[in-house]
Order: sequence, then C-alpha cells, then structure tokens
Amino acid sequence: MLRLGTRVRFAGQEALVVARTLAGEPTYDIRLADGRLIKYAAESDLEPIEEDGSDSPPAAARPSGSGGPTTGGMQ
Repeated sequence: MLRLGTRVRFAGQEALVVARTLAGEPTYDIRLADGRLIKYAAESDLEPIEEDGSDSPPAAARPSGSGGPTTGGMQ
C-alpha cells in the first residue's frame, strides 16, 4: 500500500498520490506534474520514486508541531 504524498511514476510521468481507496483492490488518485488528476489508478500501474532526502530537512530541523508546553490558558 502506498502512503498519501508518495511520489510515483505513472506512464513515464512523475506524480503524487493524493487519495486512495482501500475497498477491494487498492486504487489511487494521483496528480501529475502538469496538474492533471488521474483517478482510480491501480497500484500495479504506479512505480514509487525513491527519495534521497535532499529535498527535506533532517528530522531534528523539522518542527515537531507541539508548539511546546502551554502555560495558563484561557480562563
């Protein structure tokens, strides 16, 4: 199963997995690099593109999303 946001190759074009359907055989909606949306693409038609990690910062540099502890709060 592919994760949402996975970069894939479809019919020789780069694309991004934007949705998936898990009922029966998994299918995926993908957005091609030119902006077109392909719906219900079979997983067998998609080739995951290996990420080298150079596009994203190291895990230590990414924000954790917690925003730190909160103090006080609204009363």
